[in-house]
Amino acid sequence: MKQHTGDELRAIMTDMPAETIAGLQAAHAEHSITEHEARWWGYLMFARTGAYDGTSYTIKVMGDGGEVSQDFLNYVLAEREGNKRHGLVRRPWPESGFDRV
Repeated sequence: MKQHTGDELRAIMTDMPAETIAGLQAAHAEHSITEHEARWWGYLMFARTGAYDGTSYTIKVMGDGGEVSQDFLNYVLAEREGNKRHGLVRRPWPESGFDRV
């Protein structure tokens, strides 16, 4: 995965097509996907594949040659749980950072 500066990362997230964000939100409406969650996933996909589209990716693990897969919904739910465990709530897009609950 290519490493990006903060400004590059924000630009990639900002450039994500609105229909791609809406598609991720609609596909998982019961989980109320936030705009930031959809844009962050779009960044992860763009950094790995050069495109925003997709709901899963696989990366090769160094050392044993294995692979690890990640899908959108599991990623979002795990991130939410981790934030909740630490008493954090992500600020809405386009703000960055967290607030304490």
